[in-house]
Amino acid sequence: MQYFQIIGKCEETDESSYTIQSTGEVVTKVQLSLVVPGMRDRVRCEIPQAEAPKPDILERWELEEAWVVVGAEGMRALAFERQNVRAGEKPVGAMVVFQAGEVREATADERKALQAARKAQKVKAKQQRAARQAERQAQKAAEQAAPSTAGSTSASGGGEAAQKSA
Repeated sequence: MQYFQIIGKCEETDESSYTIQSTGEVVTKVQLSLVVPGMRDRVRCEIPQAEAPKPDILERWELEEAWVVVGAEGMRALAFERQNVRAGEKPVGAMVVFQAGEVREATADERKALQAARKAQKVKAKQQRAARQAERQAQKAAEQAAPSTAGSTSASGGGEAAQKSA
């Protein structure tokens, strides 16, 4: 069962292995680094080598930066301490790696749907920016108009008070 479906451009593939200390078994996995539109950071997915596509397909995806669909069953977070902490950052961080169950090249329809969704997202963001800017301009205009009317009211109100006391 796939809980996550990630569509991204395959930027890098890497084969890595580790040894389970209790059994001595060597586990080999293939890691994919995906570029997802609208995200600054890369998405990491790993799949057991037995379920991964053949190495020549992975190499082609990496060279062509092909769009792939990854179905992930879960994820794990790898915590680490930052060596160069910038202002406003926490000294610790985490990297999420998705456990992929299936990987395949995206179809033309899926790529078109992704482009259409991304375009709709950009249009919506542009409309929201325009609405916020119009709101700020209206607020600024109201603030500029308010002091000039308040100043004339206080001046006339002060004059009436001076006439009544005389």
